[in-house]
Amino acid sequence: MSGRKVVTALLVGVAIGWCVGLFLESIVANTPNTIDPQELRWLRRLVGAAGGLAGLAIEAIRQLQAANPDPAYHRRSRLKR
Repeated sequence: MSGRKVVTALLVGVAIGWCVGLFLESIVANTPNTIDPQELRWLRRLVGAAGGLAGLAIEAIRQLQAANPDPAYHRRSRLKR
């Protein structure tokens, strides 16, 4: 596996998760509910970490699938009617 691609996917996932966390934080901040700002920061961190984990998992599985030597695995299956 290429470690550089996995780390890049991890960083991209964290960045996307961080942006989603900022979006969720702004939505929650504009509601009439009072929520501690510390909890909103933890929400952003949690969503960022989840995005990073998702990016890491997707790239690792993609590389494992590409490295599979079985030709039947790479053959596209057709829908039988």
